[in-house]
Amino acid sequence: MSEYYKYVLILLFPYFGNGQIAQYNQFPTKQPTHILDEKLDDISFAYSLRLLESDYDGPLIRLRKTDNAEMDFGWTDNDRVDIEAINTWRAGSDVFVTTWYDQSGLDRHATQTDTNLQPQFIPDLVQPYLAGDRDNDVLIVTENFQNLTENGKNGSVLGVFFATDRSDTAFGVLRGDERWIAHINWGDENCYFDPGYCCNTPRSFVNNLPTNANPGSLEVWDQYSFVRRNDPLDATTDRVIMRLGNLEKLNSDFPDNESCNLTFNMGICARIRNDSNGATSHSNTRFAEMIMYRVGLEDDFLNEIEENQIAFWNL
Repeated sequence: MSEYYKYVLILLFPYFGNGQIAQYNQFPTKQPTHILDEKLDDISFAYSLRLLESDYDGPLIRLRKTDNAEMDFGWTDNDRVDIEAINTWRAGSDVFVTTWYDQSGLDRHATQTDTNLQPQFIPDLVQPYLAGDRDNDVLIVTENFQNLTENGKNGSVLGVFFATDRSDTAFGVLRGDERWIAHINWGDENCYFDPGYCCNTPRSFVNNLPTNANPGSLEVWDQYSFVRRNDPLDATTDRVIMRLGNLEKLNSDFPDNESCNLTFNMGICARIRNDSNGATSHSNTRFAEMIMYRVGLEDDFLNEIEENQIAFWNL
């Protein structure tokens, strides 16, 4: 065999000899694709500390430091929020979130103008995040909740969260029995989801967290999906579905005639309880990413987003 053909075979071998190796293993520094490219139909909002959509050209987050100066921040070549720029700007100061920008193109930003109610942003190099203080912090999604869901019924939330064993609410709206909320977790170490009213049974799964977990580790970060969608086999019921790390944890009947008729704005880090943006059940759940659709997504769609979130955030 000539030296030329030997050279050609050496070049081609990685492509044919390792055909089953995933893209991320072939190119270990390459980030997963921007998951919202061509996935914007029926979206409600898209918040993340990374770039989600290739054509998005705005900032990811707006922060305030303790001297009340504010600044927008984008991302670096690895698609993650620019921690180096944030650390240079804050110069050791604590920083707080005034706006978590919506990358869906609908401008449904999650905001908080009251400096006493702004969640803190932690510029961790391994896993940056924002979290409330469980006292009064809340970000407000400035949109009628009916428009974020299918008339207060169907909807899907896919996110990257750090659960806590606190009896609080990670996000949603509530008044009496009407509610569309999630607890990540309640004090009993169960993760709950009420997409319309309280209280459907079953509505939770056991989500035991490791004891003595290092707060700076990835031990209790995970990918969560909360879905309410039509039952394809029974027009009188919907399905309530909860998934953790791309695995289904709950799939149960939900009465079709039960809906959340509230027209409030939606809360993040707490639940909104009235139309003046009053919030209760404030949480210290940590947030890195939260994408919501106004419909109940099917499994193939869920799988693709879940796998992307898990791959990008190394969960």
